[in-house]
Amino acid sequence: MDSTKSASAGGLQTVIDTILVPATAFERLRTAPTWGWALVISIVVYAAASFVITPAIIHGFQSMWPAMVASDPRMAAMTPEEQQRGLAITVAVMQYSSLISIVIVPLVVLVTTIVMLIFNAIGRGSATFASLWAAAANIGVPIMAIGGVVLAVIVMLRGAASFNSTLAVTTALPSLAWIVPGAGPKLTAFLGTFTIFQIWGMVLLYLAMRITARVGTVPAVLAALIVPVVGALFAMAGAK
Repeated sequence: MDSTKSASAGGLQTVIDTILVPATAFERLRTAPTWGWALVISIVVYAAASFVITPAIIHGFQSMWPAMVASDPRMAAMTPEEQQRGLAITVAVMQYSSLISIVIVPLVVLVTTIVMLIFNAIGRGSATFASLWAAAANIGVPIMAIGGVVLAVIVMLRGAASFNSTLAVTTALPSLAWIVPGAGPKLTAFLGTFTIFQIWGMVLLYLAMRITARVGTVPAVLAALIVPVVGALFAMAGAK
């Protein structure tokens, strides 16, 4: 975290500027990387949002369970008691899923930073690891914190019982999946990754590469695309 009072205030201001005036924030991060407050905000808010969303995720998973059992010969061969025991164990683990945010947020920031570093090198940019880490951490606030809050509000307004699958929860935010209603689960999962907040983050990542790293348009665009696209591919692979 930022070590002095003035640095702490600068960290909070950078979070605000990333949201409102990103060019100013990313120019500042070239020489004064501040990321502590951004990381704390993302972890705490994302964890709180995940806690609110968890009942909907669990309800969606329980609704999917009979179909999952029927489609898996190994699970279908189990006794009803064994099947219910497996469901109970999975649900018990899912109840603590909000704690995973402590690991997920820094991991996402690290992966984003590595991608930015790669394209910083390809584009012969001038950014350091510290400045790109700080940029990635601040970009995480709109994507994970603000996006998480909006999804939590949607879940609360609709009610956990309205979600009949885990995919229904993850695609509740406005996303590209909304333009292809009725698509299969894999395509829906892929497009659903590109929420309005993820797209916002892609624009911010592009700006960070242009301003903080000083790279050209092509490496900046590629850096902004590769992280969400890889995430979307993982989401598609896991969709059922």
